[in-house]
Amino acid sequence: MTPVAPESGKDLELILVPYEVERSDTGAARSPSTLLALGFQQRLEEAAVAIHTSEVWARQEERAERAEIVADLGRSIARAVANARSRGRFPLVLSGGCLAAIGVVTGLQRIGRALGLIWIDAHGDFNTPESTPSGYWDGMALAAVCGRSLPEVYKEVELRPLHYRSVAHLAGRAFDPPEIEDVRRLDLTVIPPESLCSGEARRAIERSVGGAKEIYLHVDVDGLDPRDAPAVNFPVPNGPSLDDLIACLSGLAAPAAMTLAGLNFERVDDERARRTVDACARLVASLVARPAS
Repeated sequence: MTPVAPESGKDLELILVPYEVERSDTGAARSPSTLLALGFQQRLEEAAVAIHTSEVWARQEERAERAEIVADLGRSIARAVANARSRGRFPLVLSGGCLAAIGVVTGLQRIGRALGLIWIDAHGDFNTPESTPSGYWDGMALAAVCGRSLPEVYKEVELRPLHYRSVAHLAGRAFDPPEIEDVRRLDLTVIPPESLCSGEARRAIERSVGGAKEIYLHVDVDGLDPRDAPAVNFPVPNGPSLDDLIACLSGLAAPAAMTLAGLNFERVDDERARRTVDACARLVASLVARPAS
């Protein structure tokens, strides 16, 4: 697949989603605003990207069920993504958690084009309520996008589940045993960190998303090695380096939208926080701040 610039050119819409699942009072939920406070936006502007910002808020009703809150967030994210694209902007969603993907996929589907998904995450996020050892909904996010989990959310958001064959999971190294079984049974494309830069990995990714008209890039930042990006909610050692990830993505079509999720700056010192901001800015700039031809 020949690399191309995003349709949005160098106009970028930062969509802040300050929630971890349905909560706004955690370090992960506060990470989008912290990322901006630490200079992320300025770093992108230095790379000649024009920045616009918006924020998604959850419905705050007494006695609202978790599914209602998360579905409402998903609908709001879908609207924000679709609106950004309609203005010719590249949607970059900064989210406390991975469930924002439900809204991003739905927003892109409103364009009416075939969608492929590259999911970068140390964890599988492929659990169901029956298989999860923790009950943590963010650990079901990819499964929900594929129609395997949380129907009370994705159906309310009006997401059309993606087929497993249009998904490539990269950098995973902390799968739960039931996830491993389901990945094998469904033949989901999974590229471990040590294989990321191989020709075989590139061909496997191409088979999964090569026929798509649009690609959505979801990045839980814990997919990177903690030495490059330590300020994450659930760090896992032995991930790919930032340079290896950028090299892996460089041969693919630029995404139609992107998410950065799973950050947590409240668990690290200033140096590690700055290192993580640098990694996030370099990754995004490598995709959306290419020189004009």
